[in-house]
Amino acid sequence: MKDYQNDKYENFFRNLKVSREGLAKFGEFTATAVGAAGVDALIAGHGAGLKTAVAALRADMVLRQGQAGGSQAGTSAEQTAYDTFVAFVNATDKKVLTAYLYDHADEHDLYYPDKLSALTQAPVKQRLTRLTAYTEALEAAADAGVKAQGAPARALLGKYAKASTAKTKTRTGLLETIKELGPTAEAVVEALWDVDTAARYAHRRAPMQARRYFDFAGLPTRVYPKKTAPAPKPA
Repeated sequence: MKDYQNDKYENFFRNLKVSREGLAKFGEFTATAVGAAGVDALIAGHGAGLKTAVAALRADMVLRQGQAGGSQAGTSAEQTAYDTFVAFVNATDKKVLTAYLYDHADEHDLYYPDKLSALTQAPVKQRLTRLTAYTEALEAAADAGVKAQGAPARALLGKYAKASTAKTKTRTGLLETIKELGPTAEAVVEALWDVDTAARYAHRRAPMQARRYFDFAGLPTRVYPKKTAPAPKPA
């Protein structure tokens, strides 16, 4: 028989998807809340352990930033690689494509399907796709002068793709499971669980009061998969 009750007794804080910074702030909120005057001694008794765990997490965050850098480094590398590619696009437009397209206007959309600005002012999420299409168009050109621009474009695209991938990894790393955030993060959620269970007992006659020790509103919004409509039954 399947046990439908296990999840009711598991540390649900372990299933949070939040950054180290987000978890640290969440823990600090609770530590402050349980340290307030008038809090039941059973709850307040877990405050010191939580503060220690959060302090260790903060120290770990500083160490990690020193070793690998933060998200700003990833953003800077991506922007630098993009700016370099944009400079190439503008130079190619002035020196090669403007003259070529003057006599081959029907091929304009091969290189600029959404105008030049779509390449030079592309939204971050669309940059790699647009620059890739532009590079492939240069490589496939029938004109030798235009085609010659394909090789340097491909080299710049490789550098941009690498920088963009590093940034994506940094960004997605901000929303990982607690286990993936490391042992200091796990220690924080264990301490939070101690506070939670104590608060539920202390407020067992009014359990909703236990919520006031946790800043759930400050956590990232959960995203649930959209339900698909069932396929129509055959007549």
